[in-house]
Amino acid sequence: MRKSMKTALTIIFFGSIWGLLEATLGAVLHMVPVPFIAGAIMFPLAASLLIIASDKLKSVHALFAVGLLAALIKAVNFLTPMNQWGVINPMIAIVLESLLIVGFVAYLKHHQWQKQLAAFIFVSVMWRGLYLTWFAAQFALTGFIADQISSVTSMLSFAVLQGVFSGLMAFGLIKVIEHVNVYVLVPKRWATTITSGLFALALVLTYLL
Repeated sequence: MRKSMKTALTIIFFGSIWGLLEATLGAVLHMVPVPFIAGAIMFPLAASLLIIASDKLKSVHALFAVGLLAALIKAVNFLTPMNQWGVINPMIAIVLESLLIVGFVAYLKHHQWQKQLAAFIFVSVMWRGLYLTWFAAQFALTGFIADQISSVTSMLSFAVLQGVFSGLMAFGLIKVIEHVNVYVLVPKRWATTITSGLFALALVLTYLL
């Protein structure tokens, strides 16, 4: 298999898994009556997925493409009656998470645990801070005030309190993954079929759920 094809399949494979997680687990978590639970859990999963993918994708551009694909899968919801901002905002969140995780992936993987922990917390807080900036821009454009920017307390809770908690969870999850030696191996003869199936399933479930 040519290197370019292998890279493309790897991007689609991991991007589809992320899309599936958003469509299934993410949808369930957003129904839980705890305001921060969805973001607190989905960020550790996204970070772990990208870190695992980084072992297969040596290019940061290819790794970022995983997040872009997951965001594009979410765009399927534009075909449903869902409010457009209810589609755009999660897409922006996925892109911001990807940017920060990819930018600090070396720290998240290869440094002493203290630096790794600090990096996970920093990335978790920073993407949330950027997301608040996005909500501020959305308010300027539409006049809609998201709950996350409704007060200083809400902003601090979202970015700092929830960000630190989610960063700690992400650090703990990746250490568990390292401990149990999680590897992702798809037989070459089935790589295209399995990856295509995952991608199609992600599109369908995103549309239906």
